[in-house]
Amino acid sequence: LLIWIEGSLSPQEMRDRVLGDEGFQKALVAWLESCHTGDYFSATENELQHRWEEPGEELVRNGRIHTGKPKLLIPDSAKTLPMCPPSNMSLPESQEWYSAFRADVDRVVFCSNRHDPAHGHGCMRGTPPNRYCRARFPREAFEETMIDSTTGAIRFQKKAVMINTYNPVLSGALRCNTDITCLLSGTSIRAIIAYITDYITKNGLSTYTFFLTIRTV
Repeated sequence: LLIWIEGSLSPQEMRDRVLGDEGFQKALVAWLESCHTGDYFSATENELQHRWEEPGEELVRNGRIHTGKPKLLIPDSAKTLPMCPPSNMSLPESQEWYSAFRADVDRVVFCSNRHDPAHGHGCMRGTPPNRYCRARFPREAFEETMIDSTTGAIRFQKKAVMINTYNPVLSGALRCNTDITCLLSGTSIRAIIAYITDYITKNGLSTYTFFLTIRTV
């Protein structure tokens, strides 16, 4: 999903305004932070992990100890329906619903947006000691949103380093992994267009794979 905002500033105009207009800078950051976040609502990543996950069993393979996949203690959010707000809510009812919505979004993000800390099969690239995660996890952490005074680059607050940035409404409605990115430079715009073009022009599934998937579901 690629959203273009009609009448928006060009990347260069945006950069100039961010560097030269403090009021615009604060308003832009506040709006962008209302559109996406890189953290959970209710608790830290470690707290939710202890609350909603049971550690995997230790297995011995070829003389080496491996930890199995953790067991999820809550229903998989992808298999549950989104919460629909009731109509004509009073203020207390709306506050109660929003609190439940935030908890629901945390479950969606925990189940769907979280990268495996153990880095599953095929995740790592390179050779020791220069191995790296091809999905770029863990992400860089920032205690608060920061703006580079030279380039105008915005580094958003992010404490949960193993999840993608997401929009709460989209995550709550779609119930799946999402990765929300704000395109504030010409380079990032060209890169994402190339990525989307490459993604949607991949070869289709074979008939055998297609029917096998249906049968499995």
